[in-house]
Amino acid sequence: MTEFKLDLKLLENLSNAFGPSGYETEAQKIALEYGKLYADAVEFDRTGSVIFKKGSSGPKIMLAGHGDEIGFIVCGIEKSGYLRINNLGGWWSHSVLSQQVLIRTMDGKKIIGIIIAPPPHILPPDKRDKVIPLEKMYMDVGCKSEKEVKELGINIGDPVVPVSTFRIEKRTRISIKDNKKKEEVQLAIGKAFDDRIGVFIILEVLRRLKQEEIDHPNIVYCAATTQEEVGLRGARTAAKLIEPDIGFSLDVDVSGDIPGVQDISQKMGEGVAISAGDGSMIPNPRFRKFVIDIAEKHKIKWQPAFLRRGGTDAGVIHLTGIGAPSLFIGIPTRHIHTHNGILDLSDVENAIKLLVEVIKELNEKTVESFTKLE
Repeated sequence: MTEFKLDLKLLENLSNAFGPSGYETEAQKIALEYGKLYADAVEFDRTGSVIFKKGSSGPKIMLAGHGDEIGFIVCGIEKSGYLRINNLGGWWSHSVLSQQVLIRTMDGKKIIGIIIAPPPHILPPDKRDKVIPLEKMYMDVGCKSEKEVKELGINIGDPVVPVSTFRIEKRTRISIKDNKKKEEVQLAIGKAFDDRIGVFIILEVLRRLKQEEIDHPNIVYCAATTQEEVGLRGARTAAKLIEPDIGFSLDVDVSGDIPGVQDISQKMGEGVAISAGDGSMIPNPRFRKFVIDIAEKHKIKWQPAFLRRGGTDAGVIHLTGIGAPSLFIGIPTRHIHTHNGILDLSDVENAIKLLVEVIKELNEKTVESFTKLE
């Protein structure tokens, strides 16, 4: 089994934290309390992003992981006691119905609800086989009137997240090429890996830079950003504050090893994904090659990745100021944007190792070479 340096208790706390887009405070506080132990300074933007600074001179390297998770918001209360909900981030209706969710009221009370729609037994055949859109669903908190809902303290505007508990599972991986070759792996299962895993990675990089006294000729900014799922908002304000020379977004990536998935090359457990592009950006090719060369040099397991649609914080970081060559580093994760994701911790470890080595080798001359035309 791979020996991990990972602080899995930190990952557990981040995954279990309450923090849909716009309501990330609990998750951001966890990041703040951990990161300030290893940073030279801590800065904040006005959207709630937390930025940890390490180093005093050299190119400014921004590592971004967003602290928000997809969730819902209560947008209406029916006289019957059912709640209407709106999405915070991208939900697919197939993965929502009959799932438990957690509401947090303005006074901090936590209430469990269930997302519901009319049962199939009473639907006509032409509707039974169709996907029910989110706007046709309701949340059931066990009440029978609007007054009962108000007695619980629930109001329009209360945020909602999936009910899911983080856990670690061990599996024996059997080689497809050689059935006799076996490897013990550790999988993390839980909610909000999009993108608490990115926040976890930047904090682990920060910790290792400090604890291992790693010398590097850069200023590293590890940013736990906000509201990525609703428009990359915190990354925009954090990047404006930092004005980076180089940017990384650390996030989950779609895993291509799920039945029915085609044309997705990146797969869970096959290494850290180094993106060749997505719907929000085209990475600087020289910068991407530099990162790949470092992965090869240090024998860090990696894989190429590409997404036709979607984007990450790198989509706005690379447009900051006069531009900052940026790259999306991904963790292939099964079942993103659902109540329960699954990822391989070896991919996470490889991402951290890769970033540390990149930080050690980046310098002013190298950064300039990515955009120099001479």
